[in-house]
Amino acid sequence: MADEEKVLEDQLELQLKEQRDSLSALDDALASDPFNPQILAVHDELVEVIKETEEGLLNLKRARLLREADSALNVSNQSAVEEVKEEPIDPDDIEAEPLEEERSYHYRVGSKCRFRYSDGRWYDGQVVALNGSDSAKISFLTPTSENMSICKFFLQQRCRFGASCRLSHVSIT
Repeated sequence: MADEEKVLEDQLELQLKEQRDSLSALDDALASDPFNPQILAVHDELVEVIKETEEGLLNLKRARLLREADSALNVSNQSAVEEVKEEPIDPDDIEAEPLEEERSYHYRVGSKCRFRYSDGRWYDGQVVALNGSDSAKISFLTPTSENMSICKFFLQQRCRFGASCRLSHVSIT
């Protein structure tokens, strides 16, 4: 999996270099004919494609770095757990913490939010449906993998695959 992602990163970087070279050639063409509508349209499209490619490459690298950091933290946490000694707890020393006041969130369908996904990380999302007053269906704003894209059949409450669906069924309480 990591090798495939590295190959994809290399391909995206090569594609980005070629796109930037093409943009440079378009800039030269625009210098000679700055009001040509065809060249202007191609230039604008290429700028947008470059932006999307850079964003995709950034997301791919970010996902890889997060995985590497997680694996590094897991290794360091495992070694730290081995060093920890258990100490008996005296029941008289335990104090109850006061409960936090209940927060009231007023989200609407279409509003943006942050939520914690099943992997424990926080993500930006958008409310796509409300399930009563205390839960909502959330869509990832920037999914980094296919399984983070929301299942359109789940939104219609018609997904046949349930928990084995390859797309996301994010519902936050």
